[in-house]
Amino acid sequence: MPATSSQGVPATPVVEFKNAEVTYPGRQVTGPAVVGINLALARGSFTTVVGPSGCGKSTLLHVCSGLLKVSAGEFHYQGQSWKKLHPGVGYVTQRETLLPWKTVLGNIALPLKLTGVPKAERRERATAMAENVGLGQWLNRFPRELSGGMRQRVQLGRTLVTKPVLLLMDEPFGALDAVLRVRMQEFLKETIAGADLTTLFVTHDLNEALTLGDQVVAMAGAPGTIDQIDTLDDLPRGLAPVDLKSAPEYAEHEARLWKVIAGNLSDDGKALANRSTAGGHPLPSLTTTTGV
Repeated sequence: MPATSSQGVPATPVVEFKNAEVTYPGRQVTGPAVVGINLALARGSFTTVVGPSGCGKSTLLHVCSGLLKVSAGEFHYQGQSWKKLHPGVGYVTQRETLLPWKTVLGNIALPLKLTGVPKAERRERATAMAENVGLGQWLNRFPRELSGGMRQRVQLGRTLVTKPVLLLMDEPFGALDAVLRVRMQEFLKETIAGADLTTLFVTHDLNEALTLGDQVVAMAGAPGTIDQIDTLDDLPRGLAPVDLKSAPEYAEHEARLWKVIAGNLSDDGKALANRSTAGGHPLPSLTTTTGV
């Protein structure tokens, strides 16, 4: 159901693709990366995008940030067509981008410094954000002194300290081990709970997509298309990921989305998927079949 304003008028989506197509610039490009994209993100929603490598998941993030423009169709950010980088967007990538010579406090404060926020204010805001992401006791530590999960929390804090309208996340937990990945999923949801923040989260992991999202977008193909959008209103929330997976509604969504994704894997990918589904259960993660 579309979001509505306090006056009962349909609210303008933060992000909206209308029959959009995207082709990367370059002489060697022979075709579009994605075609026929129709997707709207309501304010405050959390949307996860899942699919095999090469289906255009990251391309959607690039368009949302303003790094890429649509080649055909329409794209609107907060109801407008922008010709430059979109304001109010935070972008967290899988690849670590912390500055090794800056402390936790310095890394979190960096975007505030770049935008001219006075020193006293940026220190206050960065300190508060470090507390918010559980690093209040580590303000003067350098990235080399932190664990992988802590470095990802610094990256998240550095993004959130700018108070973005739209949070883009591209496989942010892909390099973490399974236990730490689950902890970071829980931490992310707790950190942004109650915030007026719209999130678009790209992952290869179907379990992660179902655990985090209000809706899951399943992509496939080359050029990429959106083959399925599942709204997860019926999933119980407030459960640990391991408990959520036991819910019958979870299994229904997982089976439906997996059919979309597996139907577009190569023969080698399908063979690996079959070997990984002992007992007839759908493969829980695409990481093993597609890489990162």
